[in-house]
Amino acid sequence: MAPDTPTDFDRAHTYQGRPLTERLTPWTTVLSRLDHHARERPDAPFLTTPTPAGDTVTLSYGQADALSRRLAGWLRRDPAAPPGRAVALAPVNDAASVLAVLAVARAGRPLLMLNPLDPAGRRREQAAAAGADLVLRPGAAPADALPEAVALPDPHTLPDPTVPDAHTLPGPDDDAFFFATSGSTAAGKLVAQSHYAAAVNAEALRRHHGLRPGDRVLGCLPIQHVNGLHFTVLGVLAAGAHVLLAPGFDPLRYPRLVERFRPRIASVVPSILEALAETWRRPEPPAGLDYFVSAAAPLTARTARAVRERTGVRVLQGYGLTETVNFSTTLPADLSEDSYRRLMTDADIPSIGTALYGNEVAVLTAGGERAKPGEEGEICMRGHNVMTRYQGNERATAEAFAGGWFHSQDLGTEVLDPDSGRRFVVVTGRVKNIAKVGGEAVSLDEVDRVLRAVPQLRDAASVALPHRFLGEEVVAAVVPVPGADPLPPAHTALSQAFRPACRPARILVLDAIPRTATGKVLRRELAARITGLSQPPEAVPPTRSAQ
Repeated sequence: MAPDTPTDFDRAHTYQGRPLTERLTPWTTVLSRLDHHARERPDAPFLTTPTPAGDTVTLSYGQADALSRRLAGWLRRDPAAPPGRAVALAPVNDAASVLAVLAVARAGRPLLMLNPLDPAGRRREQAAAAGADLVLRPGAAPADALPEAVALPDPHTLPDPTVPDAHTLPGPDDDAFFFATSGSTAAGKLVAQSHYAAAVNAEALRRHHGLRPGDRVLGCLPIQHVNGLHFTVLGVLAAGAHVLLAPGFDPLRYPRLVERFRPRIASVVPSILEALAETWRRPEPPAGLDYFVSAAAPLTARTARAVRERTGVRVLQGYGLTETVNFSTTLPADLSEDSYRRLMTDADIPSIGTALYGNEVAVLTAGGERAKPGEEGEICMRGHNVMTRYQGNERATAEAFAGGWFHSQDLGTEVLDPDSGRRFVVVTGRVKNIAKVGGEAVSLDEVDRVLRAVPQLRDAASVALPHRFLGEEVVAAVVPVPGADPLPPAHTALSQAFRPACRPARILVLDAIPRTATGKVLRRELAARITGLSQPPEAVPPTRSAQ
């Protein structure tokens, strides 16, 4: 192939015809934005974290800059972290972890984000795949669960660095982060994100949400996930805004946190919104809160409607993947009330919005053509925020970039909004979340959606299990609203939505659906639990004739 012939990789990294070499922002790393804010506004608040005693601690931009430089100097002196080698971090939602993220970048190292609750074998496999010889943990992380990790020192006790940053600062195309995708068993899908991709994502968030200095953003998602890191921390940092990083979500304390901190935007996932719809007791909308941004898992119209009715605040659904540095689309904040109802609260499936700056999103048919409005296809992306590769997995990388687009493996459609004339994307399912029951394809996502719309159910999910004669069968698990009898309305809803052959063969009642910290259904874990359960026969009446 001639050097000037564009490859699938090249095409997948263009934005409106502009290649990666034509930068979309002069701030090609997030560190350059931190340096700028530290010079221009050193006393402006950057990060506030609650303490176990109920107080808060705030870092200014000047402090974040100085302390991350000290930590970077300590890293440069550590023989276990030679230049260019990755460093692993098992973070928690605290200031020490955020400073470590910035320090590793300053030291010129790629950073592997580990889940501190993952099994040790999974962490070791990921670290080996990323080439990380050093694992760090903040003081608040559980030491007994991370015996291989080195505790981060208190940066206040460290000397100022003697080596200037200019000798080690990363370039825009250097690796910034490695993240394991939620669907991979270990290290087979380790996503490599560049500093420039992170900077473009941050610029897109700034533009879409109008983030500016002085804005406050409330986040409670774990920062080892792309949503928690890129939106809550790095996007806010790049804009010069102020983030309150809660250690997690507490449904009883969250409303008080919103009232005390008065954020303009709050980053959430659907499970948080569902809890808020039940626990919010304030009669007035929270002062200063423009909207919630929900992502990481599908949002139901019922939940969006309940949150709006209870709090008076809109929910803007976003969408993205680890491979696209988290956000590819988000519902615009300036929609008319009619458009918002059509696309969110009155829709069968709430829209994920329109493409953010720096990336293009299209629903493509099997032939690679753009689908017509209402026609289902695969949601694909290309742009300057798309990952560099799957680390050490050339085959998976080539498959992901086939045809010059990143293939999400999510199914969707586009709907045309009559008020704005814009196309809005709707996620309808997952390519792999399909069960083949007696030769018929059944979407597990659609089964989940139908069941989660039942008022008597708090949560629901389905799995495909092997079947001797049918190939596979669909089995559903439901979590009832306290005091409700869930099975009759669940069967009624399924019978109205599916042909008999496509309905779940069994419905089991559970106390909870296993999900990740960001709300994704853990289908493997759910399937294992269902397989090991013995449900009383009267609780699972058959939904189709005996096979």
